[in-house]
Formats: sequence, structure tokens, C-alpha cells
Amino acid sequence: MRWSNVYSLFISFTLLFAIPWGGGNGSAVAVEPAFAFLENYCIECHTADDPGGEREFETLDFANTHLDTQIKLQEIIDQLTLGSMPPEDADQPSDVERVGAIEQLTGVLESMRAKTSSTGGQSVLRRLSRREYRNTVGDLLAIDMTMFDPTMEFPADNLSHHFDNIGDTLVTSGHLLEKYLDAADHCVEKSLALTQPPKTQEWVYQDDFVQQPELNRAHRLAFNYKHLVLYDHPLNEKPEGAYGHLHRFADGVPVDGMYEVKVLAEALHRDTPYNKRTTFIDLDEPFRMGIRPGDTSLGDMVHTQPIQPKLAEAVIDDDELKWYTFKIPLDRGFAPRFTFENGQHDVRGAYTRVFRNHVDTLPASVRDGKGIVACRNAVIKYGQLPQIRIHEVRIRGPVDVQWPTQSQQRLLGGASFAEENASELIREFASRAYRRPATAEEVAGLVRLYESRIRSGGSPFQAYKDTLKAALCSPAFLYFSPPDSAATNELSQHGLAERLSYFLTSSMPDDRLRRLADEGRLDEPQTLRDETKRILGSRASDAFVADFLDSWLNLRALGSMPPDPKASREYYAAGLEPEMKQETQLFLRDLIDRNASVLSFLNANYSFVNRDLAKLYGVEDQVPVDEAADFHRVVFRDKRRGGLLGQASVLTVSANGIETSPVVRGVWLLENVVGTPTPPPPDDVPTLDPDVRGAKSIREQLVRHSESAACNLCHRKIDPLGFALEGFDPIGRVRQSYDARGKQTIDTSGVLPGGETFSGPAELRQRLLERKEFFVRTVTNRLLSHALGRRIEASDRRAVDAIIGQVRADDYPTADLIAAIVTSDLFQQR
Repeated sequence: MRWSNVYSLFISFTLLFAIPWGGGNGSAVAVEPAFAFLENYCIECHTADDPGGEREFETLDFANTHLDTQIKLQEIIDQLTLGSMPPEDADQPSDVERVGAIEQLTGVLESMRAKTSSTGGQSVLRRLSRREYRNTVGDLLAIDMTMFDPTMEFPADNLSHHFDNIGDTLVTSGHLLEKYLDAADHCVEKSLALTQPPKTQEWVYQDDFVQQPELNRAHRLAFNYKHLVLYDHPLNEKPEGAYGHLHRFADGVPVDGMYEVKVLAEALHRDTPYNKRTTFIDLDEPFRMGIRPGDTSLGDMVHTQPIQPKLAEAVIDDDELKWYTFKIPLDRGFAPRFTFENGQHDVRGAYTRVFRNHVDTLPASVRDGKGIVACRNAVIKYGQLPQIRIHEVRIRGPVDVQWPTQSQQRLLGGASFAEENASELIREFASRAYRRPATAEEVAGLVRLYESRIRSGGSPFQAYKDTLKAALCSPAFLYFSPPDSAATNELSQHGLAERLSYFLTSSMPDDRLRRLADEGRLDEPQTLRDETKRILGSRASDAFVADFLDSWLNLRALGSMPPDPKASREYYAAGLEPEMKQETQLFLRDLIDRNASVLSFLNANYSFVNRDLAKLYGVEDQVPVDEAADFHRVVFRDKRRGGLLGQASVLTVSANGIETSPVVRGVWLLENVVGTPTPPPPDDVPTLDPDVRGAKSIREQLVRHSESAACNLCHRKIDPLGFALEGFDPIGRVRQSYDARGKQTIDTSGVLPGGETFSGPAELRQRLLERKEFFVRTVTNRLLSHALGRRIEASDRRAVDAIIGQVRADDYPTADLIAAIVTSDLFQQR
């Protein structure tokens, strides 16, 4: 369905809203020395009349911040850094002159970029990001979002320093507007799909367990499809038995709801005679069966799907057939898929490895088998592969049905739509959707739309649903609230409630925040502190923990450069990617709950891990095998661990999956820990250049690289920090050398620009703690960016210092720092 009048109104609003709430200002940068260098060494060849290389610098105006000027300056800096210019037959500047010019021109360029990207210390009226939209419609319409994502086809949000909520980067395109219309349609129809209480049904499956094509012949020969068998973990590149689906449950469940799933299952062959070179699995742990949803409309239930959260999990007893009961949510058209959560890695290869390493365990009649098909058939029938075997599945539901549904109560006021209440229902919905009382004009416009849909032949109920969809496409829903008037610099009460809620929950204000805003009490300092404490103590703030870490530490990018499956098998076998993120989230969650110092990010000797991570860290003795999936607080004896610098999430996201780079990790530390990022390198500088011929190790290569004065300018800051983390491989395992034979040993020592030395990550943490306010300011700046939806600029420095000053005496407690941000002038101003 399309509403052309809504679309046109939307276009006009987005054009108006793509501006800051207030004006900006910039400061002049001294340019005379830089221009003098260009006059002495560049302009003679790059005149306006005869520009060398089609590059003209004679009319270059440093007062002009236009993009063309910035591009020219970047090209000059790049060529000077490379040493390519001036050419060999021209007068050459000294190293001191060259480095000085690079510094001055970089300063000029940074100033230009700051002016063109600055919002003048003002928040730009911004739209909801994808994650904020998803959370908001879920809360507004009371939809279970576990396996429903209306933003799947939205274009990706632009990132600014890893943040996805910076107002001036959140562009709105015609394509996005089209997707907003589709999303509104899907959300409203889903929330009001039921018109009468659903009937509870039951499905029973006892045999005919056909799985994926690769397994079917082997399963027919071995046991005539009497069992559903799980062999490998869900993240295998070529899964065989990773997703046990019910092929006869082809349409999934008929309605959204909670379903009871009973499974008759047993764990087999945890005592397999096969060695670790044959079956890649940890046999010390009991086998764990999970349930993940499968969208039957996709037609492929045996491979990974876009949305497949783990809905439930249970430990399956060895060699004992038992019933296991789960209660899980399922959306209409979804079906349960059973998974072996800690199953084998590369079970497809295990068939031939059994023949290679343990052929004597098979009957003589099949030992001459050749090829994957013959090996698979023999091993599945006669072998002892570790597996979970399911004999029967019973599904019943929906159960625990609430009628009217929560969505009906919220949107209709009862089980059905009452036409006589239409105007009031529209007003109430608009006020919730807009996160403030809807104006009389806004309500009247929506009511007119409702009436026009009826005049066009629609039923009153459909007209009401169309009106809700229109409200979800309104700028008042999609954009954050502006100030009450251009004359004030402060947020309104409802604007403050909105900012606080999206900061700490990534979603719309709850009823209590709305009520405080209605009463005009929210801007009272004690009220703000109380509400901050209340929200941080609720489950709703888990979204803040996850989203803030995704942005600050760039954990959103974890998995974008996946590790080598052969070198980092456990990354996939254990499903380490979400577990790495969960460790860091639990660490921050603990700091907030205990109001512990943010400096624990640097100096903690503990973390929160499950057995998979414990094995990666060498502390598996602290996590019981029968609680392998649970996260436990562990204390590290290895001083290289502890804090952010020892967490696998950070060490993996700062590598490229295949190898590590001191430069990449050093840049990551400067940006996210020290808070003093370096300028980007020249675009056309090779990975290691200038001349590094003759260098053998990575350290020697970088030393040769840094012999260039221009390169040394940044590398003396970057490289020492990165070398401290070279003792960790691309997924965060401790290592002593780069090669398996131990010939290329790793040196994690370094010298900081101030002359301080360190010998590894433990001593580097101490050096960073000596400059602890740099780290605290970095965390504070990132928290403010997340809260305000804008970059923190130089003009904010005094306000940031005031926030830090409030918590300095208590050693920077985390929850108090967040409260100091919420009660600050920066937070309460536009």
C-alpha cells in the first residue's frame, strides 16, 4: 500500500530536518609557513598557466574549505610523505622542512575537515537508526522481535567513528522512504493479525526424519530415517546434520506465540575411540542440544539463515533416552530446528578421516570404500561419530495465550476495534509514537486520513490500520523531537525523556519517563539521577551495554573479517564470535552494577567467560564442564590477560582474521583507548613503504619503514602500542612466535614517544594508567557521542572536563560517570 500524500510530506520534512539545531563556528589556523613551503618547492611547476601533472596550486586558497581544496591538500601531503615530490631534479627540502610542512598542512586540512563536518557543538535533528527503529516499533506495537526484523531491507546506516547514530551522517534516501512504507505495513499487520483467540494444536513426529540430501541415502541405509541425527555445530562452512529440521512440518506454526516442544533424545559416542585428529570436538563436555528457528518460506532449512537466535538449550545425557521439554516463541511460518551446539567441526571431512585413521574399527566388508559417499555411508552405519540422536518430537501450541493480545490492548483498547473510539485511539497512538503529546493539528490530519480511507471503500478497521501505518511514516515518529522553539537551547521535558531513553535503552521512553515528562519533573537533577539508576538497573539497559560497546570498540565489525577456518578452527566450532561480544558486555554490565571504576577496563585481572573462552584463555579449570555454556567470573594468573587489552573481542576486531598487524592494533588503541588518533595514511602508500628491503621480521620492517622522517611522525606513536599486543594471534590466543616452529619469536616490548619503556601488555597497561585521564576522557567522549548523536568537538572540552571532575575523587565509578553525563548541561541542551 502507498500513500502519496504521506510520501510528499515526508520528503519536505527530511529536507528541512537535514540541518543542525543551531549554527556552528570555526577558528582560524595559521597557514603562512605551509604556504611558504609550497611557494618555495611546488608552485613553480604547478602554476595556473601550465600545471604540472594537471595539478594547479597557484590559486590554492587555504581560507576555502571546499572539498576540492581538501582533496588537493591531501594529495600534496601524500606526495610529500612518499618523498615523490618535489621531483629528483628540483630543489629538495630538508627532512626538517618536509616534516614541518607535512605537520602544518595536515593541521590546515584537519581544520578544514573539522569546519565542514562540525555541527558547532549542536545536535543535528536526526532520524532513528536501524537498530533504534527496530527496538522502537517492537516496544510501540508490542511485537516480539526475536525472529522479526522489519529493517532487513533498509540500507546500512552510515558510520562516523564506528557510531551509527550521528545525526549529520544519517542520510535519508528515496529508497529508505520506500522501505519505511513497507516496514510500517508489515509491522502493523503483524501486530493486529489475530482477530480471534487461536486454537491450541499438536503435531507429533516419530519417524520419516528426512534431513538434508547429503545425508539421506546414508540415513536410509543405516536406520531407514527412524532418527533425526545431529553431528556438527551450527556454524560449519559445509554443514551436514547441523540443523535438524522436521521436513513434514513444512509450513511451520500457524500463528505467532509460545510453543511447547518435547524432544526424545540421547547423546551417543562421547566415548568414541576416534582421536582428536579425526573428530574435531571437545569430548570432555556433555553434548548440548539447542533450538533455533527456521523460516519455512526461505525453503532452505538445513543451512544458516539470516535470523536464527538460539531459543533454548539443554544438556543431553549420554546413552540414555530421555524427554526434554522446552517452551519457545515461534512466529507464524517458523519451525524449530534442532542443533548440536558444541558439535563436531567439519564432520564432512571426518568420514574420510575415520577411514584414514581408524579403518580397523569398521567391518571388513566396507574398508575398501572410496570417495566421500562410500565413506559417509559406512561411517554413519557402522562408525561411532559423536552425535545427538532424536527419536520423537512433539510440538504443542500456542500455549499460555493472552487474549486480548498485548498488541490488541495497546492499539485497540481491547480484543476488537470500536469505530466510535477511532479519534481517541488515533490520538493515543500518535502521542506514544511521537514520544510526546501529539498536537491537535497532527491528530486532525490522521483522523482525516482515516476518514478518507473509509470513503475509498475500506472497512473502519482497515482504515484504522492504514492510519497507524501513516503515523509510522511520519517525520514525527522517524525523527527525534526538536526543541520547543528556536529561541531556547534546552530540550523539552519530552525531548529529555526521549534522549535519556534512547541513550540507556536504545528505544522509546517507558510509561514512567513519559509521566515524569508530562508532569514537568524530569529536568530536576535528582529525578534524572534516580531515573538513570532505575534504567541502568533494568534489563532494558542491556541494549545500551551492547550498542555502546559496538560503537566505542567497533565490536559491530566483529566477524566482518572471519578468521581462517583451518588455523582458527575453534572460532567456528565453539561459535566464539557472539561469546566474545558477550564477555565484553558482561564486563561492562558488571562495572555498572557494582559502580566500579572505568579504569577496570585497563587494570582488571578478571573477566566473565564460558568454557569455550576459558579454553582459549587457558583457564578452563575455573569453568566446570557441566556448566560449559554458562559464563563465570574467572581470575587470570597470566598477567597478559585482564581488561580490554586481553579480551578476545578486542584482539579479534583489531586483526584481519588471517594475520595481525602492529600498525592496525596500534591505531585501534590510539583511537579507542588513548583517544589521540593519528591522521589517516596517504592513500597510495604501500603496506610497508618506503624501502624495507633487507628487513626480515615485522619489527625490522617497521623500523626500516619509520626511518623516513615523514613516516616516523606517526609510527613512533602507533607501532609501540601495536607491538605490545603481538603476543596474541588473530583470535586472541597467546603465542610466543609467528611460526609453528618457533623460529620467528615475538618481541612485545616497546618505547613510547615520551621515552617510557614496557615489555608487554601488562606493563603497557601500567603506562596507560599513568595517563589515566586520557582513557577516562576517551570513554566519556564516546558515551557523550552515543547519548547526543553527534561528534564531541573541541568546544565541548570544558563541559567534558566538568563531567570527569565530578567522579575523579571516587576513582571514576562507571554508573556515576553515566549519571554525571545525564545531569550535565551538554545532555540537556540541543
